[in-house]
Amino acid sequence: MQKTEHTFFFAKTIAELFYQLKSVSGLQIVGGCTRIENVPDKAISIRGIPELAVITKHERYLDCGPGVVLSDILALGRTRVPDVFLDAVQSVANPLVRNLATMGGNICAPGIKLSLYASLLALDTHLELRSPLDTMYVPLLNFTGVPQGFILSNIRIPLNDWDISVFRRLGPDHKIRDTSASFAFLADNDKSMITNVKLAFSGPVTFRSLELENRLIGTRLPLTPKDISTLVDIAGKQFDKSAEGIQHNPILRRQFLNLTRYSFEQLT
Repeated sequence: MQKTEHTFFFAKTIAELFYQLKSVSGLQIVGGCTRIENVPDKAISIRGIPELAVITKHERYLDCGPGVVLSDILALGRTRVPDVFLDAVQSVANPLVRNLATMGGNICAPGIKLSLYASLLALDTHLELRSPLDTMYVPLLNFTGVPQGFILSNIRIPLNDWDISVFRRLGPDHKIRDTSASFAFLADNDKSMITNVKLAFSGPVTFRSLELENRLIGTRLPLTPKDISTLVDIAGKQFDKSAEGIQHNPILRRQFLNLTRYSFEQLT
């Protein structure tokens, strides 16, 4: 059997990180390595870069570096973190893993989207991507990966008070399988009218149901059973459209529709 040698690099500053990425061919960034089954031949950790592990709370949003570990998010508590996001963080594995797993690693992991994704998607999270010469800001809704020559440098999470907040993690506990996914629903209402609503699903199939959200804004409450059935049908069509060409377990669609119905029933 051929022996594979692995080389692990460390950086203490962002400038040093960029230097290493430019100098070492094939170097890949890693965080806590809790999701990596096969460590890259050449890897560099961001865990030693203080600037990428900072949490800054502003009046209207929360800034988190990609090196922030999930246990640090939990330590902030519900008065500082949206319920839907805190519930998502709590659903990740166990305390030992949450002490190692990073925000950036959860967002950028290849393959099935991990447990935080749906909540961050529903919250209209934006990502800051930085290169030595440029900085750009990308909504998570449009994020397809970190471009060559860039790093994920910040995760900005809006802070809003939601009247209804629903998060569910699907699939086996402490494992990621083809039945693993997450669901997030947020809604605000004023004077018996829906003023804002977000619906997100992530896993093998990932999407925000924008058509449904736009249709719901301005809808009078309470929703009737007929209203709910119509909305669930629309959600099912959105799932089918997003899942086209993507291999996924059929149970995910049923679970998504059940959770969508449950969420709408909170508006009755």
